[in-house]
Amino acid sequence: MRTLLWLLPLGFGLMGCQANTDSVEQFIAKTHTHAKAKVKPLADPYIFVAESFVMTSKRVPFLRPQPEILLAKQADISCWQPETGHQPTALETFPLEQLSMKGAIGHQRQLWGLVYTPKGELVRIKPGQFVGLNRGKVIKVSDKLIEIEETLPDGKGCWLTRPAKLALVQH
Repeated sequence: MRTLLWLLPLGFGLMGCQANTDSVEQFIAKTHTHAKAKVKPLADPYIFVAESFVMTSKRVPFLRPQPEILLAKQADISCWQPETGHQPTALETFPLEQLSMKGAIGHQRQLWGLVYTPKGELVRIKPGQFVGLNRGKVIKVSDKLIEIEETLPDGKGCWLTRPAKLALVQH
């Protein structure tokens, strides 16, 4: 009986705790009715107008352009001109940036430089030979370095020289 006395007030207390959700439901319903979506209007669509291709006397755009024959400028006699007449070697078909020195062979009086090409070939060179696209002439070969003198046109009919080097590359 004692437990019943404790359970009765507890039951009455719990009956008074009802969920009062009416005000929340009214707020949600009111918000749904008054809510408006803010959507920007879409931009006008882009209209592409294709132009028709009309063939003219100019070159066909789908073929590679033909190289133009440049008229050689008269060289100024007073300026320096490079040597001509040597036979091009295989190393003159590659830019210097694509070549790398891999070592040197020989003795103190005659050293040969070993140059690795992009084709995977190992070529030996000595002073006096040409290398690179800019008429690079090998000046000196040492055990760690190949000194080269490149010859470049200055655009006015004269020529300039600049030093270049191929250093030993170790991987």
